[in-house]
Amino acid sequence: MKAKIRGIIFDLDDTLFDCTGQLTQPARRRAAQILASAHPALSIKTGYRQQVLLSQTHGSSEAIRILGAQYNIPPSIVEQALNAYNPSTVETITLFPDVIPTLTTLVQRGYQLALVTSGNPDRQREKVRLLGLCNYFSEGNNTLILHDDRKSSDKESSLIQAAKALSLPHAHILCVGDKLTDEIATAKTLGMATLRMRQGRQKNRKPQNPPEQPDIEIDRISQLLPLLP
Repeated sequence: MKAKIRGIIFDLDDTLFDCTGQLTQPARRRAAQILASAHPALSIKTGYRQQVLLSQTHGSSEAIRILGAQYNIPPSIVEQALNAYNPSTVETITLFPDVIPTLTTLVQRGYQLALVTSGNPDRQREKVRLLGLCNYFSEGNNTLILHDDRKSSDKESSLIQAAKALSLPHAHILCVGDKLTDEIATAKTLGMATLRMRQGRQKNRKPQNPPEQPDIEIDRISQLLPLLP
């Protein structure tokens, strides 16, 4: 990281909590059931597996859209599958154990924090509440940005909005996330420093192009602290 970091933008799913293990797998099964009900050649098992493969490069919501197009499933059914994948209600979830101590230490050191999370906004908002993150990130001061990926898969505008809320140049912001194809590539294109959390669906994925190459990679969020004075 060449410039001095003064602000940090976090992703939520598979960055601050184990979304894949706690939520994603059941959600994919729900979406696969709806898609399979609309096409005799698509089984629930195949629909689930294809979501896993497609989401590695396209994201979860876009994977459902692609499946719908491939099997010529009516848009209304695809929308039902998207809503089943991202309902407004959330099951019981817990943070990675070192998240709160890490966020508290960063605030004490004077870093400005923001959270940009993609999905159904109501569902993502409820995740933030259930995880006890409201003391760190708030819609009221624009440090919580809810990116509706049902409308757009592009996270760029949300990262720009978060940077404006922090009132910092992009070069002084570190973006922390798990997806090379999403927050890492987008943030790097915007001129931000990038840190990849090796968690979740893309933890074994290798960078496919220069923008996907993170500046730093870590396995636990607490490993961020020694990197920032």
